[in-house]
Amino acid sequence: MALPYHVLKVCDGIVFAARGSNIHSFDSNFNPISVWKYPVKQQETNGEKAESETPAPVVEAEESPAPEGPPVKKRKVEDGEVVAVTEENKEESKEDTTEGQTETKTESQTQEVNRRSRRQKQKQKTEGGWAKNNKAVLEKPFVQGMYLTTDGRHLVAITGSDKTIWVFEHDGAGNLKQLSQRAMPKRPCALALTPDDKTILSADKFGDVFSLPLLFTPAEPTAAADVTTTASEVATPEPTPSAPATPAIPTPPTTDVAKAQSLSVKPQANELTVHTLRNLKALENQKRCLERQKAAKLAAALQASQFEHTLQLGHVSMLTSVAVAVHPSHPGRTYIITADRDEHIRVSRGIPQAHVIEGFLLGHDEFVSRVCIPEARRDVLISGGGDDDLFMWDWVSGKLLGKAPVLAEVKKALPSAEDAEKVTKVAVTRIFDVQQGAKTQIFVICERIPLLLIFTLTSTNTLQHTQTLSLLGNPLDVEYLKAESKLLVSIDPNTSSETQEEEASNGGVSSILALSFDDSESSWKVTIGGLKATEAAEEESSSLSPQDLQKLLYTTESLRKTNKDDE
Repeated sequence: MALPYHVLKVCDGIVFAARGSNIHSFDSNFNPISVWKYPVKQQETNGEKAESETPAPVVEAEESPAPEGPPVKKRKVEDGEVVAVTEENKEESKEDTTEGQTETKTESQTQEVNRRSRRQKQKQKTEGGWAKNNKAVLEKPFVQGMYLTTDGRHLVAITGSDKTIWVFEHDGAGNLKQLSQRAMPKRPCALALTPDDKTILSADKFGDVFSLPLLFTPAEPTAAADVTTTASEVATPEPTPSAPATPAIPTPPTTDVAKAQSLSVKPQANELTVHTLRNLKALENQKRCLERQKAAKLAAALQASQFEHTLQLGHVSMLTSVAVAVHPSHPGRTYIITADRDEHIRVSRGIPQAHVIEGFLLGHDEFVSRVCIPEARRDVLISGGGDDDLFMWDWVSGKLLGKAPVLAEVKKALPSAEDAEKVTKVAVTRIFDVQQGAKTQIFVICERIPLLLIFTLTSTNTLQHTQTLSLLGNPLDVEYLKAESKLLVSIDPNTSSETQEEEASNGGVSSILALSFDDSESSWKVTIGGLKATEAAEEESSSLSPQDLQKLLYTTESLRKTNKDDE
């Protein structure tokens, strides 16, 4: 099935769209410019080697009898018949008396072998076959977010499962050049850039915010080579029983490095408690596996210690959003605003006083997933998440200015009363502001709801609902193409609808919609000229199962702790 463009970012007239693990760039007319592809060749090669080498000892252990240990009666299958393997000729005299029992055992064991063989083949077809064909895509971490510097010269992206922050240089024409990749200690969930575009703030799912320089000088070649070599040794299992050597890098042991070094590689069993050759081989394999796990964790910890990253602040809950703000009344002072799963929004001072808490914005009953500070109204913060409303704050004083309904507007826009009854809660996934003349408009999308809610931020600090636009599918991201005065909305092309079926017959399903503002009607409308998701030309498509794709695209609702309506 086709992968959607799930993350958008606009730089002047260039549109960057993340699709799975790759980043595509288009001009304002959606003509392709370039593609940055996630480097997975080495991972796939190592994975194939490990997969081909792992089953070999298992087959030998099952088919070859152990020559050591006390003699036991063995049976092996030859041409569909079960033959008793005897140690001496004296067993032959017993065959006449136990002929009936042998025939009965022969039939039952033959049936059991056949059943096991059929089960194994069926399992390989249903599970192993799909996993092998889709292994390359599953190993590619999805791009979770993209961020641009104010001058547009650098693009920063984060990928999920590998916990990596990528920095690219943008030439201004849509071409990206990778400058660095840094694996963080914990998985980043949101980033923010300081006003001087020199520092990245990384908020992770462990509740911490780290600062790291946008541009940095990599470690010395010798140290980097040691880490790379160790990582390749860990990924490809060695056939020898000796464990891979621990890299010697002259860096002070951090907490993660100390934990990795203290891991035990001693299995519960030992040579004194194991007596057969088969179990001895299993014990050796277990030792090698533990050694590789320890070396892998140590290599990851050492790699993380090769670049500067400083802990600035922390929450006791999972972070969901981070922003850097400058209040108009204090132009020389910066603030770090963080939101978490525990309904908290914290306002802290900027670096180097991030440990100083200025205040909290309390009032949410559910998780907070997004915060937005409009470009033209720096004194106002808009937040949303699992609640039924949007919240608007004076974030310096901590005062709640007002609320705007989200769930109520969603129910009004649904086509039937039956559909409205099914929607009992919403999860805000994006809050985006656009300056339309003298008006500040706020665009809101919710998870799995094919609607775009449009509000206007008035001069009296209220959010006034102005329009609800029905979309062809579930929206994933929103961006504004200022050069063309168009609003771009990426949608999931796999969402079924009658309109999309008609579009599919015309050459593809819209993956990025282009909206323009109609001055005569004072409303936004979908225009012709969006981006089609034609599956024939997609390298990233046909890979993930629908269930796995849903888990990767729709993650906001999972932040909800309990269903309070059922309590």
